[in-house]
Amino acid sequence: MENKLVVDSIFHSKKYNSLTALVSQLHSLLYKNLQTSDTIAADLLDADFIEEIRTITRQSNVEVHFGTTLRELKCVITDETAFRDHTVFIRYEGPKKLCVIDASIPHSELQDKEYKSIKDIVKAFEEHVNALSGYFYELERIDRYCTVMEPAKPSFRDDFRRIMLDDRTWLHVEVTSKGCAANIHLLGHSEHWHDKLQAGLLNWDHDKDIVENITTMFDIASFPARDKSPTTTKGSENSPEEVVCNICLCSELPEVPGVPQPLCLNPQCVVYFHRSCLFQWLVACSGGRPPVFGVATGSCPTCLHPTTCNENDT
Repeated sequence: MENKLVVDSIFHSKKYNSLTALVSQLHSLLYKNLQTSDTIAADLLDADFIEEIRTITRQSNVEVHFGTTLRELKCVITDETAFRDHTVFIRYEGPKKLCVIDASIPHSELQDKEYKSIKDIVKAFEEHVNALSGYFYELERIDRYCTVMEPAKPSFRDDFRRIMLDDRTWLHVEVTSKGCAANIHLLGHSEHWHDKLQAGLLNWDHDKDIVENITTMFDIASFPARDKSPTTTKGSENSPEEVVCNICLCSELPEVPGVPQPLCLNPQCVVYFHRSCLFQWLVACSGGRPPVFGVATGSCPTCLHPTTCNENDT
């Protein structure tokens, strides 16, 4: 009974911050202090699991860290380029029963499976991230050479980018797992960019990367920098100014993804709105009636120009 309490306290303790020392203590407890006759519940201490952690930490391309308890692990896997690290978060559910609770890459069927060992997880995700080399390459190119407006903090988890063409027009591009562009469309209203987009899509060169195609399509030598807007909040000395929504006066909403965008149809209007804020504003101004086909109509809260907004940007 005493050993049960010791094992349970170790697995649920938050005081350990050294993986090597902690695993060594578990290993010592398992092989020196416990006998096979001890009635230790299998879900409290798994000898194979502890031994596997000791073994896998010796691999050069894999790092293992404990979370708040021993039932939560973080594996950092380095892909074949040896430059990119990818994080996989694992939960120990019981002997030979592990699940992936999160990963720093787009969600895939690998995260919905149950695994018997950490080795199986590492092997599956190593193969997966190596197969995503084209995806990583394209996103890195976009982040390096384009002015990305959204996501606010681009990562490999996000499979899309919204690129600034001018103060009022963004280009939405999604990147497939094979590194191909998909669902390309404009956010904003500009006949100039719209005409170039339609012509460019017909002449898309699949032998070139996404950035090369975009610069050719829109005849852009370099992408514009973020300009200061009247609807910005001052950042700290180490952070840039943030564009805020002219309705909620925030740059980010806790439960709604997305950043403020130039959604007003008036080309002279320089204010930005969260899509959800403008949509709800227009619906409320129309008496709360459900909009036809999901498109709300009304007047811009700032310039009063007639405008429309749909719930989704696609």
